[in-house]
Amino acid sequence: MEHRCGTRHEVDIAVYARSHGGVVSSVGFLRNISASGGFLLTHLPVPLLAKLSLRLIDADGNFGPTLEGHVVRRASDGIGIEWSDYVPEVVRALHASMSEPSDSRSRQSASGGEE
Repeated sequence: MEHRCGTRHEVDIAVYARSHGGVVSSVGFLRNISASGGFLLTHLPVPLLAKLSLRLIDADGNFGPTLEGHVVRRASDGIGIEWSDYVPEVVRALHASMSEPSDSRSRQSASGGEE
């Protein structure tokens, strides 16, 4: 049974995931996100309810914003995460960028801002 709030958006975002106070870490990929959580493709060995910190990695390999959450589901290829804050600012920004028309995003990327 799904307990997701909001629409699920398919994404492909590299992240550096840490759990257990940073003792256990791995690079993974967020595959989908919603207002309440997301799915992380990873082999990180974390139990249900473990707290996680996800640091987004941009296309140049630089670290970006951090998302906090905990594991609510395990699958053979990854983990389901519920965000610590409902609709974290990072997720809100990703949703907004996905709502823009694709030609607007292309212009912003190419010019470094809006025209």
